[in-house]
Amino acid sequence: MSSTSTNKGTSSDFTQINDTCKSNRWWKTKQEKKHSTIKKVKTLKTTWDKKMELKAKKDMVKRVQDNIREQHAQERQEKIERKAEQERRRLENERKAEIVQKITKIHKLKKTKKRQLRSIHMRDTTVVQK
Repeated sequence: MSSTSTNKGTSSDFTQINDTCKSNRWWKTKQEKKHSTIKKVKTLKTTWDKKMELKAKKDMVKRVQDNIREQHAQERQEKIERKAEQERRRLENERKAEIVQKITKIHKLKKTKKRQLRSIHMRDTTVVQK
């Protein structure tokens, strides 16, 4: 073994090579600039105008959505009304198409069978049909 062996990994070697900070932490880099001279990035702040623009856009979107909802509700209501009108018209047409025979003699009713009596309906004759 030679007496001139080099001692690698001593802390004094690292301080000379790296020129460390005051705390002698060899893995830390030395700060070259003062904190006040470091250029700071502006924080993410939105201006008042931008905020108002965003608010206006949100309001506009909300109005459009409300408008669409109202249109859908109105269409549904119209559909329901049309259906009711069709049903009313269908019943009216059914009544017009019925074969109507006025029975004036009551003894005829007394003679008829029960099955036929079930199919006979009493209607108001005072109503004027168009």
